[in-house]
Amino acid sequence: MEAVSIGSGSSPFRDFVRARVERVLASWEAAGAQAGGPPGKAALRRFLKALDELAEATDALLPEQRSVEQPSAEPAARPYVLLVIEEPGLAQDLQAGLEPEHEVERISTPERAAQSVAARTPDVVVASGSGAPETARRIRELLHGLPAVVAAPDPELAPLAVEFAGEPVVLLRGAADAKELGLAIRTMLALSRQTGASGTANVPVPSELIGEPRSYAHLAGLLPRSLEHTIEFDVGAAVVARPGSEPLVDVHATSDFGEETLRVVRARALALFRIVAGEPWTEDDIATATARSPLRSSLHVPLAIEGRIVGLTYLAALRPGAFTADDRRLLATLATNASVAYRRLEGASNRLRLTPRQSQVLALIASGLSDKQIAARLGLAHRTVRTHLDRFLREHGLHSRTEAIAAWLRSQER
Repeated sequence: MEAVSIGSGSSPFRDFVRARVERVLASWEAAGAQAGGPPGKAALRRFLKALDELAEATDALLPEQRSVEQPSAEPAARPYVLLVIEEPGLAQDLQAGLEPEHEVERISTPERAAQSVAARTPDVVVASGSGAPETARRIRELLHGLPAVVAAPDPELAPLAVEFAGEPVVLLRGAADAKELGLAIRTMLALSRQTGASGTANVPVPSELIGEPRSYAHLAGLLPRSLEHTIEFDVGAAVVARPGSEPLVDVHATSDFGEETLRVVRARALALFRIVAGEPWTEDDIATATARSPLRSSLHVPLAIEGRIVGLTYLAALRPGAFTADDRRLLATLATNASVAYRRLEGASNRLRLTPRQSQVLALIASGLSDKQIAARLGLAHRTVRTHLDRFLREHGLHSRTEAIAAWLRSQER
């Protein structure tokens, strides 16, 4: 068959289309296809002419960056590509073709992919092999709208096309090679850059949390309520770690949900926190974080202090593609402010505001005495001892005798 070129010049999209067409032509030639007959050739020429026009139109939308790039004082961050590929040789070849221009992480199972995405959001995910459909579905439950390239077996393509309609996902038939996957990755990154550049707006960034949190519970309550008027979401949850105790989880819905959905949101936020924070987690946590639900979009950002993950804010919506790059920036800003507030709370808990009598009561509680024994030791009524303890808990945002002891012991270490 005579050679046919597709357009002129080069762009990620055009290269990707060219590679796909060349693959089709090669398969026809190898099979001695009847497409080489006169009717088949005429139809193929019309098809290739249409592809020429499509490539030219796409190049107009995605101009070559090298012709307009200006020198930058700071080097651009390398795109982060997550490869979830079962075949080691293919993963190695693809990684070699992407580095050093891209930061590449290689993972071989859907479970590990979900854990990795929960900890850090990639610019694009590539899934290939028999587990590719499961990988795509798990990751979509964590982050809807994440650009992805999925090479899946033929029987899976039709249902995947329906499931991912309207989302930035390229579906490839069968076993794609490293060159084809690389072209698809560059195409997705170019589209993402174009969308991000045109969709970035000057939106207000909250410089401070609304009010000053009085306790860890109050901080959890402020997140995500403080974003209710700047990001459109249907339900959100905040997880805040408490020293010496289980994390606090606060769920806030802006739409009507049943108790079961709210329970799922709470469990998902807590599972994401455990995974991101590097705490001991199980396959049940991964299953919870990626379980199906009526929510079609989600976004989460951790709270961090000096390398420690101390919390997490999770937002979700019923509609697909609900969150934008600006929303992610807003949530990241909120997380930074919340981390500062957490640090102040942590410092305050180590500098307890104690009356002399409260200090006596806490010291005796820490020594293992009951309220009745403390009352006898200090010559107080049993109810008075309880009043001192309750007031201390209320003033410091604590919720149990165990938390009170932990806070008092930390204060004694300083």
